[in-house]
Amino acid sequence: MSKKNLSVYMALLLSLILIIGTLTSCAGLTTTMTEVDTPRNETLIVESQTPTDSPGQFNSYMPGTQMDFGIHQLMSAMMWEIDTVKGEQFGEVAAGMPVSNTDFTEHTIKIREGIKWSDGESLDAEDVVFTFNMIMSNPGIGLCDYYNTVFKLVEKVDDYTVRIVTNGSFPRLSLRFGVTIWGNFLRIVPEHIYSKVDDITTFKDSDPVVAGPYTVKAYDEQGKWVLYERRDDWKDSTVGVVTGKMPQAKYIWFRYLGDDIARQMAMINNEVDILWEVTPEMLDAMVAENDKIACWYNDFPYATSDNPCSKGIAFSMGKEPYSNPDFRWAIALAMNFDEISMNIFNGVGRASPFPILTATSAMQELYYKPIQPWLEELELDLGDGTTVKPFDSGYGERMAKTLRAAGINIPDDKEELIDIFGIGCWKYDPVSAEKLLIKAGLDKKDGKWYYDGEPFTINMSYLADTEVQAGRGLIAAHDQLVKFGLDCILSSESSATWDTNGATGDFDIAGYWPTGGITKDIYSLIIGWDADLIVPLGERGPGRGSRWNNTEATDIIHQLAKLSPDDEKSYALSMEFIKIAIEDMPFIGFHSGIKFAPTNSTIWENYPRAENPYNGQWWSWSCFKYIITEITPVKK
Repeated sequence: MSKKNLSVYMALLLSLILIIGTLTSCAGLTTTMTEVDTPRNETLIVESQTPTDSPGQFNSYMPGTQMDFGIHQLMSAMMWEIDTVKGEQFGEVAAGMPVSNTDFTEHTIKIREGIKWSDGESLDAEDVVFTFNMIMSNPGIGLCDYYNTVFKLVEKVDDYTVRIVTNGSFPRLSLRFGVTIWGNFLRIVPEHIYSKVDDITTFKDSDPVVAGPYTVKAYDEQGKWVLYERRDDWKDSTVGVVTGKMPQAKYIWFRYLGDDIARQMAMINNEVDILWEVTPEMLDAMVAENDKIACWYNDFPYATSDNPCSKGIAFSMGKEPYSNPDFRWAIALAMNFDEISMNIFNGVGRASPFPILTATSAMQELYYKPIQPWLEELELDLGDGTTVKPFDSGYGERMAKTLRAAGINIPDDKEELIDIFGIGCWKYDPVSAEKLLIKAGLDKKDGKWYYDGEPFTINMSYLADTEVQAGRGLIAAHDQLVKFGLDCILSSESSATWDTNGATGDFDIAGYWPTGGITKDIYSLIIGWDADLIVPLGERGPGRGSRWNNTEATDIIHQLAKLSPDDEKSYALSMEFIKIAIEDMPFIGFHSGIKFAPTNSTIWENYPRAENPYNGQWWSWSCFKYIITEITPVKK
């Protein structure tokens, strides 16, 4: 069934279910109370992507806590948060940026005065120092070893001053231990509560004392929802002290809604206000039934392409031939990106071909466009005395032509096309791909590929049920490589194994997304690619599970570690790093993060959108607590 026919079928099916739902529940519009006994007009309802296996567990330092269930969006206290529009950090628990000595080994942090925990106790330097030392002294906490390599001493100077001594020069304290994208592992806890706990890693904290603007009112024992209530003393919360603004919703109800049909019906029936993420087909079906549902744009491309996690394919480079850049480049050139793009989201999305660095709007201006002249001249040695220039700048024009033929209004302006579709992609060149595979040590006999004399098979895996863009991209890549002639086995994985396999390198090619990019300084983004952090396959380490071993890239990471992010040399070195990564291709990017994250304006309005981009549609990020001060009730 074609995607167009599928969309029509879904719309008809949803219409039928809507009629039934209306007869039985009046679509929730005449019901003034929610299922959790809160006034609907005071309750913002947000989808949670998955249920939790650990209901009632709110301690972020206990393994298994599902932070995306509103925990780090509404309750957690970060040292530094991020303005996603400006790409700049600001102090949350900290009153500002760290003040460091000349060699960045001693750092003074002033703590923001006025923040109180939800039980009325003041949040001060005692809590900050305790949290740092709690992590450093507890081997059961994941980053214990890393914290000990960084920090020599964390101590209280006075009630609102903390002194930190690092083991070496560390100029990026706020970037490493504050929020730059989704959140940060460092979440300040109340010392007067956690200091009384024998084992932090087994303390569920089912009735948490928090610094954020919401507390837990109730939760489902089956793990399907958590209900949060705005603090009466919200002015004393992190958001209240930082902004002076009151979150408008008295209650925020994070819910797991079920399968796609259930999710769509809940949205159509005004039983949820914010969905995590949907497909274009789902969006079409919902908008056809409820004109209050919308995404970032009203028209094409509908979704934002500025989520800083590009999707594509990752390699397990701790084993052959995946460790060979010739092999990785062969895979890139063996795939037709135009077809991949259409198979993911019907051509929607900005091409993000660079390894590691995502083509957000900001990164396009800072890195992609400046590198393009170099990129146009880049040549690959094919191993037989010939070369190829792998970059293809014609992608945007081709995609615009394809979509116009389908009746979609696409602008003609070149800069607008670059904003929508990106600066280009990797060339589709099966002939060069075959030469590179041979150069990488593979043999082709009777139409089959062999490595070390054995038939060569690639296992390709993706995360089931969630992260649709990544899953569709991996499936599209599988189809392209099979068409090229490689033997590939496609499989999906549950979340229970996905993260473990990614960390231990237990995969061949997979739909992971080890990318980012929201600030000019990219050190925090690339530090995990330091080859010194690589551990043997099968083990978890502090570095990226892909295990990219490049000495030039590692040397630049080490140089950047000693430079201030404001030093002009940092940007120059970052540019050089990106070029090295492109030449070595440790990850093949497809698109930047495309988010069809619909909102419903029946009960609530003023969500961040293209015409009002005060923030991104980052419902799962810790900055959500600043978005909720702007979402307002619909005036009747």
